[in-house]
Amino acid sequence: MREKRWGRCAVLVVAVVAAVVGVAGLVTADRGVERRSAVVSGVPVEVVRPEGEARRLPGVVVAHGLSASMQLMRGFADTLARRGYVVELVDLAGGGANTERLPNMGDGPAADARLDRDLDVAVRHLRTLPGVDGARIGLLGHSMGAAAVVRYAEAHPDVRATVAISQGTMPFGGAASRPRNLLLLAGGLEFADFRDGAVGALRAAYPQGRAGVTYGDPRAGTARRAVIVGGAEHVGVLFQPRTHREAAAWFDRAFGRPAGGSVGIRPFQRAGSAMLLHLAAVLSFGAIASALLGRPVGERGGHAKLPLPLVLGAPAGAVLAAVAGVAVIPLGLLPVGLAGPLAGFFGVIGVLCAAVRLVRRRGREEAGGRSWRRIATAAVVLVVLTVVSFAVPAQLGWAHAVPVGPRPWALAAVALCAMVFFAGIEALCEGYGARAAALIHAWTAAGALAGLGLAAVLGLVSWFVLLVAPLIAALLVWQGVQAAALRAVRAPVWVTALVGGVLLAWPIAVTMPIG
Repeated sequence: MREKRWGRCAVLVVAVVAAVVGVAGLVTADRGVERRSAVVSGVPVEVVRPEGEARRLPGVVVAHGLSASMQLMRGFADTLARRGYVVELVDLAGGGANTERLPNMGDGPAADARLDRDLDVAVRHLRTLPGVDGARIGLLGHSMGAAAVVRYAEAHPDVRATVAISQGTMPFGGAASRPRNLLLLAGGLEFADFRDGAVGALRAAYPQGRAGVTYGDPRAGTARRAVIVGGAEHVGVLFQPRTHREAAAWFDRAFGRPAGGSVGIRPFQRAGSAMLLHLAAVLSFGAIASALLGRPVGERGGHAKLPLPLVLGAPAGAVLAAVAGVAVIPLGLLPVGLAGPLAGFFGVIGVLCAAVRLVRRRGREEAGGRSWRRIATAAVVLVVLTVVSFAVPAQLGWAHAVPVGPRPWALAAVALCAMVFFAGIEALCEGYGARAAALIHAWTAAGALAGLGLAAVLGLVSWFVLLVAPLIAALLVWQGVQAAALRAVRAPVWVTALVGGVLLAWPIAVTMPIG
């Protein structure tokens, strides 16, 4: 008992330290820069510039990728602003605070036209700002945003330099000056198409080009360079110091500015601080749940546990059924891309897992000696806590986390299906001890992730699922910890399902593109 008490104290100490360090990191993230937000012709933008700088400075527009927002790209604004640039972050159609629809998940001429229009709005606005040298404008983009800035720079030779991060394979002409001064970056752990896309774009202008070597003359606009950033995947490449050093040095050379070295490069400060606050929320959840619900009174309920082979086999069968079912769910069922297929996928698994529970009669669910008023109050508090612990750090650190436009409708639908999913897991766990229940939860969650991957590989759902799988995995782990804490205080299954459903649904509803 004493060891458990010391263990809980240690966890709380870690949570407090993580919270303090995370808050300190976010509070100091704006040191040395000024930022202002605006909406220009329906496009949300945020302008970041060096604090107190009176000279006319070059400007850079920064564009995010699919299922992202300007918050994910703020590290580049911090790096460049501290080195003497005025940076304009933009929420492209379908992303962040932009409520305009992005056609066909960013693919095709209609989507290209919409993205080009948003970029044009941002570039024109940046040029009109006081203190910006309109003759020295550059672009930086990631993934979908990288392809968009390359297209825009090809059509607008007055853009002096472009940095494309993980743009993938796309057609390039043979002229080294279209676009002018192009830097191509990709992570070493990304899919081959992204790495090949960077090197292929270099070789379109310089057929013998090799990664890591600069070709051409930045004064003539013909410079081109490809860099493979080791140890980085599709999102992690945005937070690598080398990515920031390469991008900043590229703009410095293109605009004839002195090299700034590593000045201002803190790419992970915002996102890292947000992650510490997420960690603090996870670690403190058990103590908060225990304080709200109290320790259960009386003996544990006598629900008959299902045979272990059935407990392990049911999720596997449910996942396979969900993989087959996701193929018939229209991508546009909900107004947020992928939300419909994901909601249906998790809902099918939950329904089938819960149905297995019906092979054994269940006793009446016990309240553990607590009043229903206390349970309901605790459930509301825990749901609010879960939303705040995700949304506030995310909004400040790495993602737009406020549902806008049609997103609340998607949030409600995904949350309902996610609740069914987690209720199904809890049905399988009934009657098992804490360790076994945690393993059953992990087994089912891992099976769901594997099923999503299988559906993407088979072409039954968008390949983009593979890129957002790390986020879904993190959320399933997060809920695994919360579910274990709620089982420890014998919270009703509906409380666990409610908390987990909101946790899984919120990020999906606020980050997937409106389409």
